[in-house]
Amino acid sequence: MNFIHASDFHLGYAQYGLVERFRDYARAFHSVIQYTIDHKAEFILISGDLFHKRNINAPTYEQAYKVLSELKEKSPSTRVYAIEGNHDLAFHQDGKGWLEILNSQGLLQLIRLKEANGVKLMGDCVELDGARIFGVRYLGSSTISVIPQIAEEIKKINDARGKKYTILMMHLGLEGQAKMQTAGEIPYNSLLPLKDVVDYLALGHYHMKYELDGWIFNPGSVEMISMNEYGLPKGFYHVRDSGAKHIIPITRPVRRIKIDISSIATPQELYSNVESRLDREPSAPSDPLIEILLYGTMNFPKSEISSDRIKSMITDKFKPLWSEIKILNSSSQYTLNEGDVRGLTREQIELRVFSDRVNLDGRYRDNVEDIVKTIIEAKKMAAARIEDSAIQKELRWCFEKIKTGSL
Repeated sequence: MNFIHASDFHLGYAQYGLVERFRDYARAFHSVIQYTIDHKAEFILISGDLFHKRNINAPTYEQAYKVLSELKEKSPSTRVYAIEGNHDLAFHQDGKGWLEILNSQGLLQLIRLKEANGVKLMGDCVELDGARIFGVRYLGSSTISVIPQIAEEIKKINDARGKKYTILMMHLGLEGQAKMQTAGEIPYNSLLPLKDVVDYLALGHYHMKYELDGWIFNPGSVEMISMNEYGLPKGFYHVRDSGAKHIIPITRPVRRIKIDISSIATPQELYSNVESRLDREPSAPSDPLIEILLYGTMNFPKSEISSDRIKSMITDKFKPLWSEIKILNSSSQYTLNEGDVRGLTREQIELRVFSDRVNLDGRYRDNVEDIVKTIIEAKKMAAARIEDSAIQKELRWCFEKIKTGSL
């Protein structure tokens, strides 16, 4: 036994609108095919989502065509077996999907649901000397209801033809594996009817590696599809008689740098913290993707942060292909409970609220009393229908005093 199990290549995805990322997904696909050639694998399984979109463009098809043609030329005996993931399915009006075109050109064999050989769904199976391969395309919410029938039909074929090492490809999300629960996930118990008839369940769909009980294997995508996947194991499986080994290929480096901003009082202090943190980071090769994640309670307005300035620091350190600044929990959730204001007058409540809000901005904590007095005065002026220019003058006077330190 010597085969490769991969999934979720997402060819055609120009992540962040970058042509170079479009090429990265093709490079990742090529690296798996090259590994397949180098290790003389008998076949490769693609468990869905070879493409990123149903309606791919010509350059995307060319990528798939060239890589699969290279495999056919350099290793003619190595077969490619694929199923359709949710991104591969044809639009109803088109009739045919792009995997079917590759199938018709002899570059891969698409395993479909088919009524044949005395069964209604699993008639399109592949018979090899030492293995039997079945495949089920992405079925979404319908998956769970057909699993018992799939198991029954596989058993019927195995009983009729004789037991072989049985592989089943499916494209689904297994419950409890993703960070967040998503619609249509399949509970493990619902897959148990398959366990008695399948030796290797070759999954795709979720972009991280996971495996269960020695018979369920999900390799993850080879390349990162979203920064939300940062840190998750990815790659493909090389399966031999000794078992399945997860292979992690070399792809474009990705780094997420997290900085807690809760104790940072001013934008200038933030820039100093970012610069210091970047200085401590090891260098990264090959035009990486860099995300700086600012989290915690922000003590000044988000609008005061210059993303361009931080990106300039990132460029000086890493020379990245792409960089982004993401801010989480950019301000505290200010709440005033009923018990906090019971027995207070309207004026006292206003004073409490204004004081608390000003205290959230670390730049003004030393001048809370004067700022609150000015805000209350401006509110009174507005209620008395004083001209806007006069109110603005009052506010400017206060903040100029703060700037010069004369308050």
